[in-house]
Amino acid sequence: MSYYGGAYQQHPYSGQQPQPYGQQYQQQQAYQQPAYNQQHLQNYQQQWQQSQHYGQYGNYYQQNVFSVQAHQAFQFNSVDELRHVFMSEMSKNPENQGRNAIQAEDLVNILNNTPTIRNFFRVNWSRELCSIMIAMLDRSQDGFMQWEEFLELQQCLVAWYSVFCQHDADRSGFMESGELVRVITGLFGYQISQEALTTILKRYSRVVPPGRCLVAFDDFVSVSVRLRAYTDAFRKRDALTNGGETGRSMFGYDDFLRCVMCL
Repeated sequence: MSYYGGAYQQHPYSGQQPQPYGQQYQQQQAYQQPAYNQQHLQNYQQQWQQSQHYGQYGNYYQQNVFSVQAHQAFQFNSVDELRHVFMSEMSKNPENQGRNAIQAEDLVNILNNTPTIRNFFRVNWSRELCSIMIAMLDRSQDGFMQWEEFLELQQCLVAWYSVFCQHDADRSGFMESGELVRVITGLFGYQISQEALTTILKRYSRVVPPGRCLVAFDDFVSVSVRLRAYTDAFRKRDALTNGGETGRSMFGYDDFLRCVMCL
């Protein structure tokens, strides 16, 4: 699949001239590492160092995600206000309250129906995408998302949105496929073959006249979620199976299904 320059002029969301989205947030003061996220950052640093087999994608999260203060992006005065949104949605379902967590439908409601969050991303989030976002961070593997996981997801989304905006120069709502390749291999630091990148583009880009391949933000999020989740899952199995990272791993059929079906 070829990579093309140019830009797609139709705005995919509202049909209106887009504002320079994310700009106000990007111009705010430099981020400071939230105290509540320090422990998770330390755990991630210990777990995912740079690898000759998987690249340096862990560095991106350590340097660009765990420092994001998502509540500021959404124009909340404090992280407690964002937590209140989470708790309010959680309280609508007794099953959620018992687990102190939310489900995919609840995440859809938060992202689509909280005005400042919706206005920031300007995306109509689907249940399917919300399900895979929960699965990416579902460390307890119970299908629910706790507050800490929810907060980390918002940090990821804000960081990814900032990257997307930087590569959507004409504010069309799309980034060029070639830019996606450079983000995956350069900024994110995944070590992926050209064949695998071509497969990703076939799955997540759309072709428009005269043959340009473009990627929308929600597809960019899908790529980012799956790359992180699949790489983390494979890397864990590699280390456990081989006593260290080799870039290869043996999957049983049931284990393979459990890994991929959740995403």
